[in-house]
Amino acid sequence: MSEVDTKTVEDKVIEIVAKQRRVDPSTLSLGDRLEDIEIESIDLVEIIFAVEDEFDIDVPQDRDAMKLDTLQDVADGVNRLISEKNAA
Repeated sequence: MSEVDTKTVEDKVIEIVAKQRRVDPSTLSLGDRLEDIEIESIDLVEIIFAVEDEFDIDVPQDRDAMKLDTLQDVADGVNRLISEKNAA
């Protein structure tokens, strides 16, 4: 995936998380904390796999590489990884 705008990434992240949690995407916002929407470790792994597939990126396995507390953190991380891939 070449050029992707921030809004598209944010919307897609919400869509992926909503699908994983089996909730309506309109009930989620970028400010939601993963903990508050009951994202467990296994859920996060599945979300990361879905994000990697959707955006054709590799999410680092190093926990310190991406601090993920909110949905905005996830979207920001995806945007950063897309930018790094496009710059390579």
